[in-house]
Amino acid sequence: MNETLTSDEIDLLQLIETIWDGKWKIIAITAACVLGVFGFQFISPEPNFVATTEIKPISSKQADNYSALNSLEVFEIKSEEDGSRNKREFFKITSEDLMALYKERLIQPDTLVKIFNDLALLDREEFDSDDKYNFALRALAGKVTLLPPVNVDEKERGEQRRNWTLSIVYNDKNKWLSSLQQLHDIATKEVLEISNRRFERLLRTKGLKRSYELEDLSTQITNILADYDRKTSDRLAFLSEQALIARKLGVAKNTIEAQTFGAQNGVVASVTTDAPFYLRGYEAIEKEIELISSRKDKRAFASGLLELEQKKRAVEQDKTLQRAERLFADTPLGKPSEFSAAILSIEATSFQYKSKRMLMLALAAVVGGMIGVVYVLIASAMRGRREAEAG
Repeated sequence: MNETLTSDEIDLLQLIETIWDGKWKIIAITAACVLGVFGFQFISPEPNFVATTEIKPISSKQADNYSALNSLEVFEIKSEEDGSRNKREFFKITSEDLMALYKERLIQPDTLVKIFNDLALLDREEFDSDDKYNFALRALAGKVTLLPPVNVDEKERGEQRRNWTLSIVYNDKNKWLSSLQQLHDIATKEVLEISNRRFERLLRTKGLKRSYELEDLSTQITNILADYDRKTSDRLAFLSEQALIARKLGVAKNTIEAQTFGAQNGVVASVTTDAPFYLRGYEAIEKEIELISSRKDKRAFASGLLELEQKKRAVEQDKTLQRAERLFADTPLGKPSEFSAAILSIEATSFQYKSKRMLMLALAAVVGGMIGVVYVLIASAMRGRREAEAG
C-alpha cells in the first residue's frame, strides 16, 4: 500500500516537473492566444455601449425670470347675463412646461434622422440603397428613448434616476456626443419658437376678442339709443292723443282722486282705480310733451346706457395686451441668447459598454494556458515513449 502511494507521489512530482520544464512553451501559447483575441478586438468594430444623459429642469433663478409675466392677470366675462367678470392668468411659463415641451422636441424622429445623417453615425457605403440606409437611420433614431425618474427617494433597492434621462445604444462615443449637442440646440430653438408662436397667437386671440367685445357693446349702445327714439316717439304720439281728448272734454286739471273706503276696523285710504290717462288733464299732459320734446341730450334718459358705456370704456382702457408684450419681451423668451428650456448634461453622459472585452482576454489566457499544459504533457509523453522504444 505504501509503495503505491510512493509511486503516485513520484508521478505527481514528475507531472509538475514536466509542466515546469515546459513553462516557456505554455507562456508562449497563452500569450499567442491572448494576442490573437486582442488583435481580433482591435480590428473589429467598436463595441456597443448604452449612453445615458440626464435632463434637468432650469434652475429656480432662471424660472424667476418669468414671475412678472406669470403674475399678469386679466379680467374675463364670466356671465353674459349679469356681466360678472373673473380673474385669470394671462400667459404662464413654468419650468415644468418648458421641460415637457423640450422632451417632446428632443426625440422627434425627423430631427434625429437629419442629425444622424449629417454626422454620419451610420456608414452609407455599408448599405446597398438609399432606402435601406434611410431605414437604418430611422431604426437608430428609434433606439433613442426617454427614461422617467425612478426611485428618487431611494426607498427601494435597484435602479435609481433622479431626473429624466436620454438613452441610446450605439458604438461611437465622439459622434454621439456631437449628436447630443446638436440635438440640444435644435430642441431649445424649437421650444423657443413654439412658445413665441403660442404667445403671439394668444395676443391675436385676445385682441380679436377685445375688438368683438367693443363691437358688441357699440351695437348694444346704438340699439338702446334707437329704442329710446322709438319709445319717445310712441310716448309723444300717445300723449298727443290724450291731450286732445282732455281738451275736448274740458279736463284741464287732474281729476283722478283717491277714494276712501270704509272697513269694519277702520278706513283704507288712497286706493286708486284704473282710469283713462286723459283724466290727468291737458295742462299736465301738454307740459310733459313740451319737456320731452325739448330734451337736448337723450343719453341721460336712455335706460341701461350708462352701464354699457362704462363697460365699453373699461375695455378700451384695458392695457393688459400692451403690458403682456412688454413683460414677455423682458423674459428669456424675448431674449434668445439667454433662453434655456432644460439642461442636458452632455459632459456627464455615462457610457456602459455592453461588450466583455476583458472577460474575453481572461478566458483567452485560461484557455491558452490549458492548451499549453496539454501540449507540454503530450510532447513529454511522446518523447518518453520514443526514448523507451529506442532503449
